Amino acid sequence: MEKKTKILAVFTCHNRKALTERSIRTLAENTGVCFDFVVVDDASTDGTREMLNGLPCKIDLVEGDGTLFWNGGMHRAIEHVKQYHADYEYYMLMNDDTRFFPGAFDKMLPQLKRDAVMVGAICGEQGQLSYGGIKYIKGIRYRKMGPEAVGVSFDTFNANCAVVPHDIFMQVGIDPFYQHSIGDFDYGLQISRKGYDIRIFSEYVGECNDNTLEKTWQDETLPRLKRLRLKESRKGLPFRDWFHFLHKNFGLPTAIVRSITPYVRILLGTKTRYSGA
Repeated sequence: MEKKTKILAVFTCHNRKALTERSIRTLAENTGVCFDFVVVDDASTDGTREMLNGLPCKIDLVEGDGTLFWNGGMHRAIEHVKQYHADYEYYMLMNDDTRFFPGAFDKMLPQLKRDAVMVGAICGEQGQLSYGGIKYIKGIRYRKMGPEAVGVSFDTFNANCAVVPHDIFMQVGIDPFYQHSIGDFDYGLQISRKGYDIRIFSEYVGECNDNTLEKTWQDETLPRLKRLRLKESRKGLPFRDWFHFLHKNFGLPTAIVRSITPYVRILLGTKTRYSGA
């Protein structure tokens, strides 16, 4: 019997029991790849932990206290992996709300390289791109691309599905400064700055709708003060996180200007649907 390639999938979750189980089970629909898991369960109350413990696959479950959110959960998960699971050839960062397509990673496997990250693009229910590779095109503005961009060397990526080789994985970590989001962009930028290639697979590997802007700080139908409060919430774009990201990756002058720009646009009522800022 041919030996399967093992990939350690890494993710964090909170109160999405059905979606989490579906995501894990769809990964089992690959014949040439065996997925093991490191999962940070951030104090779920819906039975997620019990469900994970009952699945017929290898899962190392790390418990959170309910305050980690995505970035804190992924930081803890990756540091745990480096300490206890440093013997895998490939690691996969993923989101647990993705339904992976049968056999997608069997197809991807021959294209994996030990010196490059392979991003698996995710589409929505209508087949449109949801998450993929990120290419900065002008300053801090970026373009999100999918399977049509095979051959493009990306600057970073959405971490909904990204296969990272061992040597790269062990060099880079999630910056714990961020409260919820932005950490995956920062993570990918760290990788590309080290000179490693970030490529995208030639097909969609799974399905998950993109996050809606409705009732978020970018919803232009909401009152200005409410949008400002939402922006500064943990799941928005808090000033401290955004300034840190810009300063770290694009320099102090850019951070000073671009960290203020969202507030100006909200107060003026102008468009704030960002591809950067």
